[in-house]
Amino acid sequence: MKRWYFIVLVFLTTCIYAQDVTFTATAPGVVEVGQQFRLTYSVNSQAERFLPPNLDGFVILAGPSTSTSSNVSIINGKMTQNYELRYTYILEAAKEGEFTISSAEVTVDKKKYTSNTLKIEVIKGSGQQSQTRQNPAATQPQNTENSEPIATSDLFLKIIVNKTKTFREEHLIATIKLYSKLNITNLGEYRPPAFDGFIAEKIEVPPLTRLNQENVNGQIYLTGVIDKYILYPQTTGEIEIKPFELVCYYQAATRRRSGSMFDEFFGTYERAQTKAFSSPVKIKVQTLPENKPASFAGAIGNLKMDASLDKTNTKTNEAITLRIKISGNGNLKYINAPKIEFPSDFDVYDPKISDNIKYSDNGATGSKTFEYLLIPRHAGEFTIPEFEFSNFDTNNDQYKIQKAGPYNINVLKGADDTTMALANVFSKEDIKFLGKDIHFIKKDNSNLKLKDKFIFGSTWFYLSFLIALALFVLTFFLRRKMILENANTQLVRTRKADKYARKRLQKASEYLKHNKKEDFYEELAKALWGYISDKFSIPISGLSKESANQQMILKGIEQTFIDQVLGIIDRCEYARYAPASESTQMDTLFTESVDIISKLQQQYKG
Repeated sequence: MKRWYFIVLVFLTTCIYAQDVTFTATAPGVVEVGQQFRLTYSVNSQAERFLPPNLDGFVILAGPSTSTSSNVSIINGKMTQNYELRYTYILEAAKEGEFTISSAEVTVDKKKYTSNTLKIEVIKGSGQQSQTRQNPAATQPQNTENSEPIATSDLFLKIIVNKTKTFREEHLIATIKLYSKLNITNLGEYRPPAFDGFIAEKIEVPPLTRLNQENVNGQIYLTGVIDKYILYPQTTGEIEIKPFELVCYYQAATRRRSGSMFDEFFGTYERAQTKAFSSPVKIKVQTLPENKPASFAGAIGNLKMDASLDKTNTKTNEAITLRIKISGNGNLKYINAPKIEFPSDFDVYDPKISDNIKYSDNGATGSKTFEYLLIPRHAGEFTIPEFEFSNFDTNNDQYKIQKAGPYNINVLKGADDTTMALANVFSKEDIKFLGKDIHFIKKDNSNLKLKDKFIFGSTWFYLSFLIALALFVLTFFLRRKMILENANTQLVRTRKADKYARKRLQKASEYLKHNKKEDFYEELAKALWGYISDKFSIPISGLSKESANQQMILKGIEQTFIDQVLGIIDRCEYARYAPASESTQMDTLFTESVDIISKLQQQYKG
């Protein structure tokens, strides 16, 4: 048994020395005159000799004291061991200034290692020492009786933006940071800013487990980053990021008398809560220059376009892939594909869109790829003409145009192609109308009349008078009825609601074909709102979801139909401000809109 203990001990010792040796120094970056703080040197292996650094400018109150920690874990049969040896000083800042603590040195396995140097700023004391033991991620305190008001200069939030002047759609970074002179123990309810007028993308930041000391205008604050966002302004002019608040829990000295002499000597504390508030931040958003290229569609940033065709020689009914990649730094997520005129003899499918975007302090960096699947249906020589992609380059505040193509494609007749080869000088539309130039030649004489045969005095002559009189009377009454109905404008609107809606849907269909997504959703929502207003006699001034729902219920419309039409309107409103939707989703939404209008028209004739 002792033999096994010895083998395990040798193995663990080998693990310690086998890992890479690291030797680091840590201390606060800023302290006040007279403030005590810790200087710690940590090495992840057993050290034989420690040479201390030069600590001029500081008073050594204690140290270096040594401590060790180690742990062994076995996960899925793999054993790992962590070992740490620490040398700790307790120092006191003696005078103001900036000081550099030189490297310390240790010897591990007869090899010398040096630590990093440290720069510490010592500022004038404020008479109020900040607490350095901070752990805002601790368990929420149970007793929060004390809730005294705190000075705004002792606890506040700050929205730090990397710039206050920008162009529309150009990103800016907003950092939400906490500043405190209190001993914060935990953070409570947090509601981030609404960022009205912006599209916000969150940057992942490490969980806030401790606060760090920072010199702010000659005073030491405990600070920590809570959140970071990338903001894309959606309107021009001055946009305000509105204030918000954060609940904080802290340790407060109690004024209650205690029966213990130790409490009276050392002081007693209780947990309390308060709120930290931010101040509004104003961003000035400029309009982009007017000399926009025709191909500009809102791309902002330092971007590059790469286009490639997987093959230029193919056969009919064989697929070709055109790949367009937009990469760089900018509003990549909201970029649309360049406009391309494909040959009419090609079947072109909606592009497959993929992206690889990372969000950081530098903004959105990565790429967005559009892949077009093309299938030629006829043999011949075809050309995909030159196309371009333009963006506003924020490095020099100028528009940049990048071009790709043309691509010449040779299409041979495939083995399974049974269609007749067509000359490339004709388009599909030209071929469709070739047969309309020559009218059909009639071979019978059923409609021929004998010459010199008069209709005057015949039966058809008198019958025509009677038919004309009947048509006059019918037209008179129909016209009179139409005049009376037109006088009732509400009745006219109700009966023509479907007609007006169809016109708007037709316009939305045109936007869908040209992939104008924002215009499409706006026109589709107008069509549905307009239909509800006209069909169910709801004035525009009083039109809302509640009034529409109530009026349709009164008209006997099924609740499922009501929920469906209002749901489509909600999706349209959301899609106008949400990231770009796929074309298939737009097609589905358009089909659902046509279907629900037909159902409402059938259920309520009006």
